[in-house]
Amino acid sequence: MRVVAVSPDGELIAAAGEGGTVRVWDASGSTKFALEGHTGKVNGLAFAPDSKTLATCGDDRTIRLWDASTGAAGAIISTPEASAECVAFSFDGKALATAGGDGLVRIWAVPSGKPVRVLKGHTKRVHAVAFVPHASTLASAGEDGGVRLWNWLTAEPLGVLSVEKHRVHALAASPDGKTLAVAVTGSGLRWWNLSDRAERAKVAGAGGARAVAFDRDGALVATAHEDGTVKLWSATDGAPLKTLTGHSGPVCGVGFSPDGKTLVSAGSDGTVKLWDVPK
Repeated sequence: MRVVAVSPDGELIAAAGEGGTVRVWDASGSTKFALEGHTGKVNGLAFAPDSKTLATCGDDRTIRLWDASTGAAGAIISTPEASAECVAFSFDGKALATAGGDGLVRIWAVPSGKPVRVLKGHTKRVHAVAFVPHASTLASAGEDGGVRLWNWLTAEPLGVLSVEKHRVHALAASPDGKTLAVAVTGSGLRWWNLSDRAERAKVAGAGGARAVAFDRDGALVATAHEDGTVKLWSATDGAPLKTLTGHSGPVCGVGFSPDGKTLVSAGSDGTVKLWDVPK
């Protein structure tokens, strides 16, 4: 398993990975259905804000939309000459952002799948995109040493946050839109204040982070790690709160339930685990 997501209403958990099958469970962990259609590795998935649609993307150069309640297939979007590495819904659910092997960030209309605009600036593969709440800002990052900020409505570049020569695996914006958390090869978890784009103190002990997520209140940050652990941090000052062990291989995806009581993780050991979030 490479990626995992919890629906905004807390009713569904979706995960996918190397085999191309997307699996969906209810909140108790009972299987709902398996979505077949991708012909290669699935790299990204995201639920729409209303929880009615699931978007997936993969190495087969497609982005696929699914009815999250029935598993029925919807629009299939073909990406030109590149694998699709990541996908995210805008906060009104009317647009998708995707990116991948060609370094371009693409915006698509939902549910039609029609292309809207292309954001050009990255020079290498892009691994992560994230919409910033309460703003027209989109963040994207990958292998070229920078987190790029855009006005996604106009395609205007807004600046670059430097991560030196490091690869970025994942991005997450805080619910209040004030902080951007970045999972970076080598240095682990880094974060910036989006108001002035000043980097906050690096989080010690977060090396090998592959995924990052905020809880709904913005009080906690979870990270998934190459050593098989999942870690919880204070979103206020980066203080370590808890290390969760149980995966037998690298953990590649992590997400919170909407009520903040459950943390979900997906690992290369082929398992999806549900954890009680310590108070």
